[in-house]
Amino acid sequence: MKYCIHHLLYILFLSSVFFALPSNLVAKPYSIDMRHQNLDMKIGAPAIIAPNEMLPSFNISSDSKLLVQGSIKTYDRELFTLLDSKLLEPNDEVIIQLDNQNIQEGTYCVSFQITDNNDSVYHESFYFSILNSEKISGNHSLIVFPCSDGKLKYIPDYRGNRIPDYSTAGYKRGGIEIPEIPVELELGPKKGDDTERIQEAIDVVSAHHSGGAVLLTEGVYEISESLEIRNSDVVLRGEGQGDFRELWLEPSLDYTLDEFINSLQPVNATVLIATGEERRRLISIYGDNGILKSESTKSEIVDQYVPVGANSFRVKNPEMFSAGDRIILERTGNSEWISEIGMDQISELGEGRIVTQWSPFDIEFEHTIKSVKDDLIILEGTVFNAIEKKWGGGRIYKYCDEDRISEVGIENLRAISFWRKDEYGVDNTKHAHQFLNFSNTKDSWVKNVTTEHFFSINGAISIGRGSTQITISESSALLADDEYYSGSMYSGNAHVETGVYVGRYGFRIRGQNNLIVGCYTLNNRHSFSISSRVPGANVFLNCKGEGSLTWSGPHHKWSTGGLYDNVNDKLSFMNRLNMGGGHGWAGANYVAWNTNGILVCEQPPTAQNWAIDHGGKKEEGPFIDYSSEGYWEFTDYPLEPESLYLKQLEDRIGEEAIPEVDFFKFRSDIVDEKDIIINYPNPARNYTYFEYMLKEEMYIQLNVYTINGEFVSVVDQGYREEGNQKVYWEVVDNSGNKLPAGIYVYQLITDNGTYANKLLITQ
Repeated sequence: MKYCIHHLLYILFLSSVFFALPSNLVAKPYSIDMRHQNLDMKIGAPAIIAPNEMLPSFNISSDSKLLVQGSIKTYDRELFTLLDSKLLEPNDEVIIQLDNQNIQEGTYCVSFQITDNNDSVYHESFYFSILNSEKISGNHSLIVFPCSDGKLKYIPDYRGNRIPDYSTAGYKRGGIEIPEIPVELELGPKKGDDTERIQEAIDVVSAHHSGGAVLLTEGVYEISESLEIRNSDVVLRGEGQGDFRELWLEPSLDYTLDEFINSLQPVNATVLIATGEERRRLISIYGDNGILKSESTKSEIVDQYVPVGANSFRVKNPEMFSAGDRIILERTGNSEWISEIGMDQISELGEGRIVTQWSPFDIEFEHTIKSVKDDLIILEGTVFNAIEKKWGGGRIYKYCDEDRISEVGIENLRAISFWRKDEYGVDNTKHAHQFLNFSNTKDSWVKNVTTEHFFSINGAISIGRGSTQITISESSALLADDEYYSGSMYSGNAHVETGVYVGRYGFRIRGQNNLIVGCYTLNNRHSFSISSRVPGANVFLNCKGEGSLTWSGPHHKWSTGGLYDNVNDKLSFMNRLNMGGGHGWAGANYVAWNTNGILVCEQPPTAQNWAIDHGGKKEEGPFIDYSSEGYWEFTDYPLEPESLYLKQLEDRIGEEAIPEVDFFKFRSDIVDEKDIIINYPNPARNYTYFEYMLKEEMYIQLNVYTINGEFVSVVDQGYREEGNQKVYWEVVDNSGNKLPAGIYVYQLITDNGTYANKLLITQ
C-alpha cells in the first residue's frame, strides 16, 4: 500500500502516541521498476544484455515530493557516470533511459539516492551485465567463470544476487594448514575401562599454559563413560584409523565384547570402543559461551536491498566501526516475509498430526570488517541472505567471543560404539549414539577419524551452534546395513521398545564457516546435513555417501549459504513442506558444484539455489507443485574450475594457500577390481571422463561397446605411465557421430587383465 506524505506523517504521529512503528516497516514514498525487453526480472536469473543492445530503463513514480539522484558504477563500486537529477512532485512519474554510449562489456550497478521532503534518504540499486556469452568457454559456467586476470567473474541477477564466496569456511578462515601440536603425554592400551585414565591425561595437558597433545598409541581403549575437552590448545591423537570405508564391528558376526577386542589383535590403529548400554556422546568439546553482542554498537542497515554475494552495505552509524572489527550481521525475516515464502500456510499432515507454521526469526552471520568508507561497511566475506527493508531489514553489532575455546583437535583414530543384535536381530539403540560434538569452539579440527555405529539425530560428528571455523577432513561415519534398523521392532525410524529415533546422521553442521573435506559415509540416512536456520558459509568438499537412505543437504527451516562441491550422494535443496511437522524451505542460496549422484534443486521465493554441472541424476522433490526449479546449468565440457571453493580461496588468498585435495579418492576404488576403471559423469550427456590406475607402465586399450557387444569406439590406446590416468571422451563413435541414448559397456584391456563397467548415455 502506498501513502502520500500527509498520510505518512499522520501514521507516524499516531505511532508516537500508541506504539513505536519500526522504521523498516514505514512504506516507501515511491515505487521504482527496472525494465528491459530481453531481461528476466527474476531473483536468481542472470541479468545479461548483449553488446550494442539497448540498456535498461527505470520507471519511478512518487507519492510525495522527491529528489532522485543516480549513478552508474562498475561492480567494484568505481563511478562510471552520473545520471541527471530528477525532481518529482506528488503523483509524478518519470522514465530514466540509460544511454549505452561508450559503455563496454562488464557488470554495472545503477544506484539511486531518493530524498523526500522530510530529508529521509532511500538507497536502491539494480544490476546488469553486458556480455557476449558466445565468448565464454564451453567448460565454464555462464554465471561464474575466470576472467583474463585468472580470477572468477560473477554474473548477478537484476538486484545483484549472485553465487556468494564460500572461501571463508574452515580452520582460520581457510588456506591455513592444521598445525602439528607437540605431544605432552603418551598413553598405551591397558585391559579394562580407560575413561578415567584418558580424561586425567586431557586434564593435565589442559592445565599446561601452552597445552599439547595426548597421544594414544596403537591398540584398543575401552570407554565406558564420556570424555570432555574444555580448554584451548588440546589435541587427542591416535596412531591410525585403519580402513576408513570398512566396518570392523560387523553385526552379523555377533561378537561378544571380549571376542571383538580379541579380533582386533594386533591392530595397526588406535581404537576407542564405547562400551556399555548407555546412550551418550563419547567426546564433548565446548567453551562456556559463544558470542556476546554489544547492543550499544547496534547500527541499522540503510540500503533498501542488500543482495546475496555483496560484500558491502550502508549503515546508519558508520563512525562506530573500523577495519578489523568482528561483527554480527543480523538479518530479519518478518511475518510478511514468512507469508511471501508460504511458510505460514504449510499444508496439514492429517488427523492427529500437527504442523507448526513458521514465525518471524533472525539469522546472525559472523563477519570481519575489511574497511569503512564514508557510510559503507566493506566485509572480508560476502552476504549469504538478501537483506530487504520490507521484510524486516538488517543491522550490525560488534561482538566478542572470549569464552570460546580454540585450537582443539581429534586426530588419527577409530571410534566404535559396541553393540550386539538383540533377540529380534536388530540394534536396540542401547549404546553410545554420538561420537563428537563441538560447542562454542572455533579454529579447531578433526582429521583422519573413522566412526562406527554412532546413530544420533545430531550426527556422529557434529559442529554445534556457537562453533565456527572448524575443519573435518579425511574422516568417515560408518553404520550397519538398514536391515538392523527395520522390521517388527522398528516403527518408522524408532525402536519400539526404547522409543529412540535412529537418526543416522553422519556429519551435521549447526555452526557457520565450517569445512568438511574428503569425508565418507556408509549406510547413513542424512550423510552430510545442515540443520535449521544455519548461517553460511558451510562447505562439503570432495565427499561421498555410499548406501545413503535419503537426502543430504540443508535439512529444514531456511538454512543459508551452503556449498556442496564435488560431492557424490543423494542431495536436495528443496521445499520439504510438512515433513517433520513443518520443515518447509530447507535451504536458500545453496550451490551444488560439479556434483554426482542424485540432486533436487528448487528455488525458494526471494532467494535462489544453483546447480552447476551436476553429473548424476536430476530429480524433482516430492512437493514440486509448491515450488519451482532452481538454476540448473550444464557445461559442454568438463567444468572449470573443478572446485569452486578452492578457486575462491585462491582468488582471495593466493595460489600458495590452496590445500591438496585428492579428487581421485572417491572416483576410483582400486580395492575392488570391478571399479579399477570408472567414468564420470555417469549418466553422461555430451562427454564423460574415464579414470583408471596402473601399478606400472604398460600398454592399454580402452574400448566402448553397445550393451549387445557391438564395437563403438576406441577411447584410449598406447603405452601409459604408472599411476592415475584420466581420459576425456565425447560420446561419439569412431566416425565422430553422436551416440544415441542407451546403456553401453566400456572395457580396459591391460597386461594384467581386462576390466569393464557400464555407462549410461542420456539426451
